[in-house]
Amino acid sequence: MLSSRKRLPQGLAIASQSAEFWRRLAPELTISDAQPNCVVRRDEYRSERERMRLVDDGYLYYRQPGIVAPMVDIANAMDRIVNAGLPAAFIGVYDEVWSIIAQMREVVGGLFGGEAALMPDFWADHTIATAGLGAQRRFPGQGVFADGTAKTAVIWVPVTAATTENGCLYVVPAGQDRNYGKPDPERADACLPGIRALPAQSGDAIVMTGETYHWQARPDRHSRDRSLMSLTWTFQSGTVSPIEGALIDSYPYVPFETRLAILANQMPRHRDEFAGQPVWRAVQQTLANRFPITAKAQRV
Repeated sequence: MLSSRKRLPQGLAIASQSAEFWRRLAPELTISDAQPNCVVRRDEYRSERERMRLVDDGYLYYRQPGIVAPMVDIANAMDRIVNAGLPAAFIGVYDEVWSIIAQMREVVGGLFGGEAALMPDFWADHTIATAGLGAQRRFPGQGVFADGTAKTAVIWVPVTAATTENGCLYVVPAGQDRNYGKPDPERADACLPGIRALPAQSGDAIVMTGETYHWQARPDRHSRDRSLMSLTWTFQSGTVSPIEGALIDSYPYVPFETRLAILANQMPRHRDEFAGQPVWRAVQQTLANRFPITAKAQRV
């Protein structure tokens, strides 16, 4: 939750629309029209193996898949954003963040049989500002097809190391969850020994279907580990209609204005982080009105 003692300027709703405002806040990062050029390569055989593993387990853990990104600079900028009283998700205005998911396009595409589409769904977390992620299925009933292949998938990338003390992810594997893939499943039906803790290093990636029951633990108050910072994107199969009403057709390139539109679209889901900050209603409404997600990202 953002500190209510850090009253934000009323002009923030206007300033947040400006790339220059964000450049001044994190000069080590960029906002530009540069197209992503790096990619984590996948051949058809490896993609098929990963797709079937995702069917079996409901999640995949990629240890150092080859993402090239200035994670230290991103982490420092996230610290600065949070210390300024802003939500960590505004790290999503910078090129370096979107380059990460652009590099994963062959990996993600393979998991969907070459038919992956980016949803208007990005967020970032910083355990100083949030208290962990409650247990959930991200898209219950919309996570997998009848054959178990992914209809939706969440990609989670730690910017700093995720440990059992600072709040790493926990999942219930599909094979351990008797409610996995059932209509309107609320909770996992599994034995406790089936739960998996997923400590991860900066630059790893964890993929979960929208059906996978998961949570992020609250950090141990005695932990000496650095605060966990993470980035999250969501994809869906391009063979079905947009699940959230829109898709980002420009992917793997996402323009600055679309980044702001995505953040405005996501802010109402995280209203608890904005408690005590009435200016955030003005920020969200201003960005949503100026950069409507349906007008900029709807697939026909």
